[in-house]
Amino acid sequence: MVSIRKVLPALIVFPIFVAVGVTGWLSFRSGQQSVEMLVRKLSEEVSDRIESEVAIYMKNPQVFNELTLAAIRSGNLDVQNLRQLERYLWYQTVWDNSISSSFYGNEAGEFIEINLTEDGNRVLRVREQEAGPIRKTYQLDEQGNRLGEISIGEYDPRQRPWYQKAKATGEMSWSPIYPFAFQESVLGITAVAPVYESGGTLQGVLGIDISLNQLSDFLNSLEISPAGAAFIVERSGAIVASSVVDNRLVEGENRSTEEPGNSNRILAIESANPTIQGTARELLARFNRLDTIQTPQNFKFSLDGKMQLVALTPVQDGRGLDWLVVAIVPESDFMGYIYENTRNTLALSLVGLVGATLLGIAIARWLIQPLLRLSATAQDIELGKFDPNSLTDVLNRSDEVGQLARIFQDMANKIYAREQGFKDQLSLLQNETDKAKKAMVLTQMSDSTYFQQLLVQSKRTRSKAEEFQKIDVAELLKKVSYFHSFSDAEIQQLIEMGYRKILYPGEYVCREDEPGDAFYIILEGSVEIFVEKINKFLTNLGVGTFFGELSLLLGIPRTATVRTREDTVLFVLDREGLQKLLRNYKDLAEQIAQALHEHKAELESRKELLQKMGLLDDEEGFNQNPLGWIRNRMATLFGL
Repeated sequence: MVSIRKVLPALIVFPIFVAVGVTGWLSFRSGQQSVEMLVRKLSEEVSDRIESEVAIYMKNPQVFNELTLAAIRSGNLDVQNLRQLERYLWYQTVWDNSISSSFYGNEAGEFIEINLTEDGNRVLRVREQEAGPIRKTYQLDEQGNRLGEISIGEYDPRQRPWYQKAKATGEMSWSPIYPFAFQESVLGITAVAPVYESGGTLQGVLGIDISLNQLSDFLNSLEISPAGAAFIVERSGAIVASSVVDNRLVEGENRSTEEPGNSNRILAIESANPTIQGTARELLARFNRLDTIQTPQNFKFSLDGKMQLVALTPVQDGRGLDWLVVAIVPESDFMGYIYENTRNTLALSLVGLVGATLLGIAIARWLIQPLLRLSATAQDIELGKFDPNSLTDVLNRSDEVGQLARIFQDMANKIYAREQGFKDQLSLLQNETDKAKKAMVLTQMSDSTYFQQLLVQSKRTRSKAEEFQKIDVAELLKKVSYFHSFSDAEIQQLIEMGYRKILYPGEYVCREDEPGDAFYIILEGSVEIFVEKINKFLTNLGVGTFFGELSLLLGIPRTATVRTREDTVLFVLDREGLQKLLRNYKDLAEQIAQALHEHKAELESRKELLQKMGLLDDEEGFNQNPLGWIRNRMATLFGL
């Protein structure tokens, strides 16, 4: 039975709990969506800013190369005059400090370069035809004049990746990324422009170097987020620049020979930085190949259980530059406030829930306590223990509960008074009934006919008992066909195995479904056999017949009910007695088996019961030779 004491507080608290929970969840979800939108916008802006900066950064060298080619075509600059070209390149690096190295090499092997070193000084590297393969390095003053020779070394511009790229394409383009000759640990890329004579013969190649360290410094200077990262990658998967300190060369390994300068490059999926490595693997998992990405992409993925938002932008300039700019912003960098707000919401929700629970319990007690008093009073009325003063506190209430209590009190008084009246009437009626019974007994006792009937019935009962005592069991057993051939000694042994049982008309000998524990032989009187469940009469048995053998010999419950039709004397053998009898007289066992065989129809009706009890393990033998099956069963139960 549902208790109102439990239901009412639950009905008060549950809506509050649901409302607080839903409000907290919606607040958290709304904040999460806002943060996700903010992070996505931030990653897109970072990616766009990197793309814009890279475009500007990579545009200037090509512009300078175009200006230089224009000067050569106009005749204002003679590339065969290395001294004039030296001054021109020096002024070029002075005009734009972003140019760290500007140079020219020709088919004759000559080479001239103005290089801005890390300490802010400019040096000249030159290889003249008369010097053979030797390239000399000179310190320059603030006006670009040579101060003195710094170092010498062998150098052939025609073997460098930038020269071969320009010679192969025949137009302004970008060289592959390669280690600089003067600083092999530094990777860079060169904007190259081939210079042709009027007849179309290649005369030389102009080049302006860009150190990828400068791109990495720019990416590192971006304020992305506390754990955010950005990197630039080629379509091959090799890292160009990144916002984290990360080696971009693998020592002692040469894995790519597709084009010069690509050897020993670190792939993004091999980066030591887990964010860059995980993002690169996610890119390959999503797009299979990086060269298939032609439009900006935005997506998010989980890395070590934390959601990462990624903005991906291709960078192309039509001169061979084809990179991908990737910006990664972890969602957790901006979820701190949301988590804190969620914790505060949960704390407030718990406080509100506890308060609501206590308030609900108090309200429930205030509402339920009078009802419990009414219920207890109703039980007292039922038990006859009604106290008219038990509802005094509730009766004083001015609300609906008090009104209900006053109505209940009035009804209770009327019911109690009526019940007491009924009890008094019942007690009076009981006394009258007892007096009437006593008077009837006295009347019967005073009637001589009544005593005479009792005396006759007593004499008849004693007479029957005396007659039964005079019955000669031995003589009655000899009349049974099974025992015609028994001698007096064998009859006496048989009597010792069993016992005599005397029943009066209408007494039950055994009932269906009871255990079969005895074998009965009718010596006097008769019995009727029927099935109680379906109220079906089967047969009547008289003197000299027996019953009960089917259940006892087959080990199954009684199949029918047996009841005496008149005064009846039975000779009873239990299982042990029957076993001794059958062992001593094998012919008797065969006669009983034959008698059982005559009950084949009854055996068929009990087949299902035999199967359920696991007794019918040889159903085919039972169907084909029931007599043989009965013999085997008797032999098994009684050890015959």
